[in-house]
Amino acid sequence: MTELGEKSWDLSLYELHRTPQEAITDTTEIAVSPRSLQSELTCPICLDMLTSTMTTKECLHRFCAECIITALRSGNKECPTCRKKLVSKRSLRPDPNFDMLVSKIFPDREEYEEQQEKVLAILSKNHSQQLMSTIGEAIKAQAAHVKMINRKKNLSDYDELMASHCQVGSDPHEPREGEEDTVPYRPKKKRKAGEAIEGPMGLQPGEVEVVFKPHACVDPEPVARLGETSTRYIKTKVEASIDHMSQYLALRLASDLGLNPADQIPPSPLPAEKEVVGLKIYIYQTPGPGTELTELTGPETLEMVIEDYWKVLKPMELYYEFEVRDIVRD
Repeated sequence: MTELGEKSWDLSLYELHRTPQEAITDTTEIAVSPRSLQSELTCPICLDMLTSTMTTKECLHRFCAECIITALRSGNKECPTCRKKLVSKRSLRPDPNFDMLVSKIFPDREEYEEQQEKVLAILSKNHSQQLMSTIGEAIKAQAAHVKMINRKKNLSDYDELMASHCQVGSDPHEPREGEEDTVPYRPKKKRKAGEAIEGPMGLQPGEVEVVFKPHACVDPEPVARLGETSTRYIKTKVEASIDHMSQYLALRLASDLGLNPADQIPPSPLPAEKEVVGLKIYIYQTPGPGTELTELTGPETLEMVIEDYWKVLKPMELYYEFEVRDIVRD
């Protein structure tokens, strides 16, 4: 037990047996690595180098003045290191000698802190860029997922679409009562090259304008017989599928070529000897000539075609191919 004035404290076993360090009176220099002093020079609150050091009077733990005062004002009336009670700022005292020691060890501290701030700013910027990139990739993945779900839904609703657009035993281009379906129409006036097509009526939500043109490989003879009707202008619902378009186009071509007996005047009692077969529909991979034509098949809807290929605000251009063959009778 050691007594000093009115205070007394118990010495630890180390304190009882340790011997004092001899004072260095010559020019001997002792090299100490700053890394080994890091724990002694670091504020336990902000984990940065001590600034304007304040020391507790009871437990002699050191903190930055701003850190420990803020902790006391927040109602934490104890030492953050050992939890010893601290009544107020009066339990603290400044430690200028320690500040001088820090300045001797780190004479270029301000330059070091500036470099540290620059490094932190660069790291923060890189982190923000990576975060934005990750968010962008997540948004793209989510959009692709939604597109896939919508496409599956469209495919699953194919039977319902077929029933609504093409009833058994009726023309798919003939509208049912109370429903507008594929309606052929022509522009009011001839258009110049590159000019947008204008229909007789404005498009309603969920509608699309389509221009059908003959493919270059179609036999010129039936194309010549079709004349101006070889290019067809229609307005229809975006839910209509390529199958709907193929059936509609095959019937119209057969009618214009005079292959449908019911369209003849007077009607012929004999069945037609020729028919339109092998009708295929194509679209350029990107709007406008110069790229490869892609064949459109099956239950793919016009809405899906627009999403995948036709991303411009003008009527969609499709190309058709067909053959006229003799009807083979058993």
